[in-house]
Amino acid sequence: MVQYRKTNYVVEADIRGFFDNVDHGWLMKMLSHDIADKRFPEIIEKFLKAGIMENGKFLDSERGTPQGNGASPILANVYLHYVLDNWFDVIVKRQCKGECYLIRYCDDFVCCFQSQYEAEVFKQRLEERFRKYGLELAEEKTKILEFGRFARRNRKTRGERKPDTFDFLGFTFYCGMDGKKEFFRCRVKTSKKKFRSKIKAIKEWIKTHRTMALEQIFKTVNAKLRGHYQYYGVTDNTREVKKFLMQTKWLLFKWLNRRSQRRSYTLDTFFNGLLRTFPLLEPSIKVSLFYR
Repeated sequence: MVQYRKTNYVVEADIRGFFDNVDHGWLMKMLSHDIADKRFPEIIEKFLKAGIMENGKFLDSERGTPQGNGASPILANVYLHYVLDNWFDVIVKRQCKGECYLIRYCDDFVCCFQSQYEAEVFKQRLEERFRKYGLELAEEKTKILEFGRFARRNRKTRGERKPDTFDFLGFTFYCGMDGKKEFFRCRVKTSKKKFRSKIKAIKEWIKTHRTMALEQIFKTVNAKLRGHYQYYGVTDNTREVKKFLMQTKWLLFKWLNRRSQRRSYTLDTFFNGLLRTFPLLEPSIKVSLFYR
């Protein structure tokens, strides 16, 4: 949407406590709109009002969808389909003179606009729309960014710094150029927040399981690396996935040397010995972000 369409501004938004604030009354009206069998919405309503147990205490659930239940994401998607998706397609798009697009995954979404004025109007109307349905935007995480093929040039002309970036689904999106610096490219990299959380998670796993058999440790670490590459191995992000691999190697070196009171490996015996016996998966680009 940013690289191949007329996007000049991006509305980055975040819903405050979305799963805890879904209005049951509105949700039941939405479900009843498309479901002819009246018994099914009744079952859903009982499910929503069943309450939860927390620290041995029963709590009524007057709002929100039950966390940890398989139906919760589905119900939340139904809610946002009516509150956001349908409203954007039927109302917002028709009232905009320039191009505009909505990209949403669960409760994370960004909106792209050709016109700055229409982006500002949308942000204001979005707050009103959410308020009607019991939702609230996190002001500190909701903003309008000048972003797209003309952003770098326009900001440079005004003497301003480079265009801001935005995070979406674990990636940071930023304005860049192609290899020859001739054409605009919307580039991506692993967001700092996600990178830190992933490193922390693999660190805790290695620390906890460092006394396992080496073969099993490296087999499991490779499985974790494979999963990381499958998601983050996209165009432009090679540097970040290689950085993740290197950090993993250093974590293995650190915690495998703490399997006992004696130091087990030197840098040479670890990198030129152990890692040759149990090689770690090398990163590769799994998904191309270019149109073919």
